[in-house]
Amino acid sequence: MREHLSPLQSIRKKCVEDCMMGQAQEVRLCPITECPLYEYRMGHNPARAGVGAKSHSYKKAASTKESEAENANTEVYAVEVEL
Repeated sequence: MREHLSPLQSIRKKCVEDCMMGQAQEVRLCPITECPLYEYRMGHNPARAGVGAKSHSYKKAASTKESEAENANTEVYAVEVEL
């Protein structure tokens, strides 16, 4: 039975097996930047960077924004008290 691969997984597999003789770590060091598959060699679509981020990334971003908002409110309060 054949394994089902996504297009990006297929590109990654081709790079590892055909170009880098099975050495997965060598794909990152590929010197052939003119290759049409170069941008996809790591198994990711660079045009979709940040799309589909993990939920912990959203939680971290939300908590950072909340912290910034709290700091902004504190600074405003400090200015009001000093006047």
